[in-house]
Amino acid sequence: MKNCNTILSMMLILSLTLFSCSSSSSDDDDQGQGPSDLPIDRLLSEDISFMVVTVEVFDDELETFLLMFIKEDHQNVTLQINGSEVEMGKMFGYYFGDANVAPGESFTYSLNVDGNTRSGSLQIPASVEASFPPEFDLGSDFSYSWTTSSDPEGFLAFLFIEHEEDGIEQADLLNGNQRSHTFSRNIYSGLSEEDLWYIDASISAINFNIHDDMVFLGGFEDIHEYEFSGFSFREAAKAVSSTGSNLPERGFPAYLLKRSAQAD
Repeated sequence: MKNCNTILSMMLILSLTLFSCSSSSSDDDDQGQGPSDLPIDRLLSEDISFMVVTVEVFDDELETFLLMFIKEDHQNVTLQINGSEVEMGKMFGYYFGDANVAPGESFTYSLNVDGNTRSGSLQIPASVEASFPPEFDLGSDFSYSWTTSSDPEGFLAFLFIEHEEDGIEQADLLNGNQRSHTFSRNIYSGLSEEDLWYIDASISAINFNIHDDMVFLGGFEDIHEYEFSGFSFREAAKAVSSTGSNLPERGFPAYLLKRSAQAD
């Protein structure tokens, strides 16, 4: 994992696998849903509590992290993964910590929020290997494909474009048997290479449960970055970062953090 970037162009897009649980027992987990049941708009707008447990690959390196948002007012939060307590930090209203999980691994969780315990289990999807185009052509649709050894409950295709004026994001939920996706060039029409800082494209395999209006989210994500500026905004952000916190720099969870930081 990379260090936290400041609110320049720090955190971007993700991978997800979702799991949720009841207020007391793993037997109450609501499983077997389809990708259309994932409340992606509520996640983006921080309108629902969630926990994301992610394994991602970037530049051939494997990284893991945990990111959590509790919507309701609360005082105390503790979390155990596989029976061991997770040491968590807090930034921009999010909790974060290390998630020692591996692709295809099942793990148990127990989350206690002010005495209310949600517990259950979740399986991280198998690893995903994507084939991204070597260059990003602003004049064409953006298509890519991927392989994996087994079907997850769904996929999240994510595109994030950082440019001089603002950021553009597009999140598409796909069926678990899908192996390719295309983003329309209409998403970035009107932009030129001179406007752009970087573009991140990713595909995330997701498994998820939803219960008691909380989403527990875990997944495997493959990410590719296209740089357009000669100046590395990410490196500059890391250089001026005042924290040593381990936070996602790329992927969907990182994008959630970025939105929260800008809102603050």
